[in-house]
Amino acid sequence: MLHLNYTLEANDYVQYYTYMYWDDKKRKKIRIKNTAKQIIYNALFCAILFYSSFAGRNNKYIILISSLIFAITLLSFIGGKNVLKTEALKVANDDDNASIFTNYNLVVSNDEIIIKTSFLESKYYWKAFIKKIEIEDYYFLFTNTLQAVLIPKRAFINDTEKAAFDKILTQNLSLDAEFKDA
Repeated sequence: MLHLNYTLEANDYVQYYTYMYWDDKKRKKIRIKNTAKQIIYNALFCAILFYSSFAGRNNKYIILISSLIFAITLLSFIGGKNVLKTEALKVANDDDNASIFTNYNLVVSNDEIIIKTSFLESKYYWKAFIKKIEIEDYYFLFTNTLQAVLIPKRAFINDTEKAAFDKILTQNLSLDAEFKDA
C-alpha cells in the first residue's frame, strides 16, 4: 500500500488540459490533418484568385493576399497551444473551480485507488482505468476519454516510492490500459 499527498495547482491543470487538447496523439493527428486541408484549400483559393478575372489586377496585390492567408493559417497552428494554455488558466483561476486545487491524499493498493480531499472521497478499482499516460511530470489515469486522475510525479518522496507505484500499476492495470495509444 502506498500513500501519496499532494496539492494540485493551476499549472497541473494547464498541463493536463494542453495534453488533452494539443499533445494527445489522436488529437495531434486530427490537428495536422485539418491544417493540411486548410493549406490546400487556401492554395486552391489563391490559384483561383490568380487565374480568375482578378488576375488582371496587380500581381503584387494577389501575392500579398496569398501571403496573408498562409500566414494566418500557419499562425493559428503555431499559436494554438498558447491559446489553449490561456483557456486552461481561465478555468484554473475561476473561483468556482477552486475544489480542483486542493490537497489530495491517495491510497494506492493492489485492489484500488482511494482519493480523499476535503470535498470528496472516491474509490477507483483498477478495472475503472481505461488508459494510462505517463509524461515527464505526471501520470494520467483515464477513467474515460476526457477524465483522468492526475498524479504529479512530485508527489513521490523518492525513486523507491515511484518504483513501488510503477510496480502496482504494472501489476494491476490491464494491458489495454497500459499500452492504449502507446
